[in-house]
Amino acid sequence: MAKTLRVIHLVFIFVFALTTFLFWQQGQLFSHGYRTSQLSHLESVIARIESKAQYKVDNLRYLKRIFIEAMDDPLFPGVATVPSEITGDVGDSPLWIRELPLPDTLTEDSKFHGANALQVRQQLYALRKIQGLFPLATGANELTADLYYISRDGEFIVSLSQEMNSLLESSYNPHEEQGSFVLASPLLNPQREPFWTRQNIAKTDDTLVNAAIPVDFRGEWIGLLGIAFENDAVQKFLAESLPEDTQSAYQLFDEQLIPLTNAVGSVNKFQLTAQHLQTIREMLEVSSRGTMRDGSVFITFGRVVGTRSVLISTQTLSQGLHEDFGRFSILLIAMWGIFVLFLWGSHRVICRLVRNMGSLQREMQRHALHDDLTGALNRRGFFAKTSQISPNYVDYTLVQLDLDHFKKVNDVYGHLVGDNVLIHATQHIQRAIRSQDILGRIGGEEFCIYLPNSDLKAGIMVATRVKWELESSALVLDDGRKLPVTASLGVASHSEYPEYTLDQIQSLADMRMYTAKERGRNQVCWQDDEAIGT
Repeated sequence: MAKTLRVIHLVFIFVFALTTFLFWQQGQLFSHGYRTSQLSHLESVIARIESKAQYKVDNLRYLKRIFIEAMDDPLFPGVATVPSEITGDVGDSPLWIRELPLPDTLTEDSKFHGANALQVRQQLYALRKIQGLFPLATGANELTADLYYISRDGEFIVSLSQEMNSLLESSYNPHEEQGSFVLASPLLNPQREPFWTRQNIAKTDDTLVNAAIPVDFRGEWIGLLGIAFENDAVQKFLAESLPEDTQSAYQLFDEQLIPLTNAVGSVNKFQLTAQHLQTIREMLEVSSRGTMRDGSVFITFGRVVGTRSVLISTQTLSQGLHEDFGRFSILLIAMWGIFVLFLWGSHRVICRLVRNMGSLQREMQRHALHDDLTGALNRRGFFAKTSQISPNYVDYTLVQLDLDHFKKVNDVYGHLVGDNVLIHATQHIQRAIRSQDILGRIGGEEFCIYLPNSDLKAGIMVATRVKWELESSALVLDDGRKLPVTASLGVASHSEYPEYTLDQIQSLADMRMYTAKERGRNQVCWQDDEAIGT
């Protein structure tokens, strides 16, 4: 049975391992599908941002061309003076801010004269001429922004919003080698391409996100035309660009992975650490898109081409469980758990059945080889067991005994008392023999004792001890009377006749037992012509 159980254990372990591997493999497919889904969601958001950003840049290109054409207008008016509103109160300030529409009158006290004054007047004239296109270029619906123009020398900053002018003045100084003007220089931007920048607003934590393009007139760099987006506008647009019912938090960062917006979408409490950002930075050097995992949080990131920004989404385990792949994963785990419980239950039931069958088999074998009344081996069990072990012993001895006057006990006291006599005798015989000796009831009141590794002398001693144990322990009946129990014993040893088989030795002991009965009972006989009694 032990071997059968081991086989069953191994089979169930194999089935468990195989099924767990198959479920794990399916889980890996779900994991890959989940990563692909997260990347797809991120791609859709990035595509929308890039599309709108490209639309803004295309508008800048178009407005730049119209602006240069307006400056080169042959009908451009003559006298070059500067508006008093620009020069009157700001003194020597490097920036003069004036809200459009531009003034129609020019003062005579301007410090701008000559070629420089003419160029300033041309820029102001061109801006006045195209100012009606400013709202069309910036857009009034998605990703609202303000269009501005800054002259290279810082004579003026122009936009449709006085507030934007103030933010531009606070965010950078075009006279210093920093920010947008560095990226607009012919040295760093020989192709004169549009570019994106992020400018910090002084004394605040806010920033401006800028799309700008350098303006050259007749081979000379004269200024910068740009569109400025405030953080709130970018964040609002980002929120509107997310997939419907998204379960992820999205946040826009600049190329240095400094946040441009707050998290939008399904916001969670997870915070990106410096280590996370460093890992993302390293992965972005290899690929423009990527995924990573930190415990139960899944992080997806990708570059927003053309804007020098990075979009990062984070999703916790609890958020992911609300998506299709999360629900599928729960279903997969539940199916695996149900299967494991079913497998474990089946294993227990089968093992119990095998053990019960083994117990039943042992019980049947015990009944087949043992006497139900006394518990000793029956004739079949006795000879089956002794036949197996006798070849292992050079010498062995058999003691054959028969209870005296047993038929008379049955006749006088009844079979119930006779059964009690048999049980009583069996108990006392077992008490008198050694633990390695084997007792069997081979007939009605006949018993045989197998003494392994013993000679005739040892057999005689054991037989004598059994005889004494029986005659000194009478059976007490229910009415208090004592019923003597004695036996006649015959002893035969293999050492006497080494050529004899076990059956022949038993027959010899049986003959000597009958000799003991003929000589008066309650004695031991070990030779054909001599008996010893006590």
